[in-house]
Amino acid sequence: MKLARVGLLLLLLFITQCLLADARDEQKGKRRKGKGRSRGESQGGERPGKAEAPQGDKQKQSKGKSSAPKQGTFVGKSKEECEWTLRGDESGDRNLRLECKAGHNAYWCEFTGNPAACQKYAGNAKTYWKQVIRALKKAADCSDPSTVLKASLCKSTKTAQMKMTRSSLLPAAAAAEEDSKLSAPHATDDPESPDINQIAAEHCSESWGSLCKFMLSAFQG
Repeated sequence: MKLARVGLLLLLLFITQCLLADARDEQKGKRRKGKGRSRGESQGGERPGKAEAPQGDKQKQSKGKSSAPKQGTFVGKSKEECEWTLRGDESGDRNLRLECKAGHNAYWCEFTGNPAACQKYAGNAKTYWKQVIRALKKAADCSDPSTVLKASLCKSTKTAQMKMTRSSLLPAAAAAEEDSKLSAPHATDDPESPDINQIAAEHCSESWGSLCKFMLSAFQG
């Protein structure tokens, strides 16, 4: 009986040592995992900073792009429906075309200028065009060829002002152009054909002058 008790006691001690060893191994494993997570979190904390760089680049690119509008609509003083369109290179001359309709009547005009010549335009393009469109609404009738759309942002730079260059409501200019076409001489005679009057005066007497002219014109025809 004593031997059996001693053997049972030894067995219990052996089992206890095994359980303690397993517990120690589990604690070591947990510590290692905890260290690995802390390292991963420290590395992961640095990654968002690197990921934010492309977003910053995109913001810089968006700021670098022109904020100038491309087109828009408004209602004029006489209830006409108007639409404007902006064309041209951002760094050169810009063309602002206005088209308006009032019932069956329609008209248009164009304004040209170089806003990039103004130093303040690069960082305030949106403000510049707001001021220009505001001036456009006041001069939407397209009837005055001396109209200039000015922006207070670049009032000291004349080349940055949008001046009217074309309009469908300027009949005086169109009529003058048509008159110049009609008044232009039209050459009906062949420039290489001989002068009948000169030949008759040189080779025919005065009494035979009319007959010579008739004969020469008949041969020439």
